[in-house]
Amino acid sequence: MEIIIVRQEHKPWGIDGHLYINRQRVCDTVEHPTCCRPQGEYQVALDNNPFRHGDGALSSIHGEIIVGKLALPGLVTQSVETYQRLYERLKKAFQRNTPVRLTIRG
Repeated sequence: MEIIIVRQEHKPWGIDGHLYINRQRVCDTVEHPTCCRPQGEYQVALDNNPFRHGDGALSSIHGEIIVGKLALPGLVTQSVETYQRLYERLKKAFQRNTPVRLTIRG
């Protein structure tokens, strides 16, 4: 499974982006403006999941990527539901022994 995050806006209150799985847009993302992961490629494991639910980018102080529907710069809604759907997709991929690769761009 290929997950790509394309960062769109870099603001003092967060980095907004879009998450794609196998080239299909799935949801929006927000990340902390200074405590985010560097651009690059990462292997994802279920016990080392870089995604989480939350309201805003500033609550992500350990480099987690908050998923949901972008409401305002640095702020998402529907985060819990979006995270649960993403987690289920990841879990199914791992059950099928499908490698999961995360690429962060922008």
